[in-house]
Amino acid sequence: MLSAWCRRTLAVGVGSAALLLSAAAAADEPVAPDETDPGAYPPASARAQTIATGALVAGVWYGGALGASYLWPDAPGASELRIPVAGPWMALADTGCPAREPNCSTFFVVLRAILTTIDGVGQVGGLAVIAEGLLLPTADSATSTPRPAARGAARVTPVPYVAGRDGVGLGLIGVF
Repeated sequence: MLSAWCRRTLAVGVGSAALLLSAAAAADEPVAPDETDPGAYPPASARAQTIATGALVAGVWYGGALGASYLWPDAPGASELRIPVAGPWMALADTGCPAREPNCSTFFVVLRAILTTIDGVGQVGGLAVIAEGLLLPTADSATSTPRPAARGAARVTPVPYVAGRDGVGLGLIGVF
């Protein structure tokens, strides 16, 4: 067994060696401050890109529903899935087992209803992104000065608003 003096000397020696042999720590590179302008608008090309993205999203989800309707034509609601946007919601009203399938499982009925709902949400989401692209303010529209309305001419602008805790909507403001 080592004496207390030997243990202390060994500890000091190991600690000193660790300090002397370790490499110096390098500081991280300084990060530039994030300077964003909350009043800045995206470029004009963002409108077309947003609309194209929404069309692509809606098209992909519609393609999935259309493919499923042709892969399983005997499934309840298959013909409704061929209708864009409204089809999945119409197909949800016709859930259940196919007439010619005696061994129908509740699992597949529930799975079909869940997938149909997800598809409907995807199609509606694509349309919402298209609407966002149509209403998107861009740098060109923000920097241009609005023309004064001619005498007797009305100018109406759609504006989103929040009403209460859970309410949202679209309002109209204008000059008459």
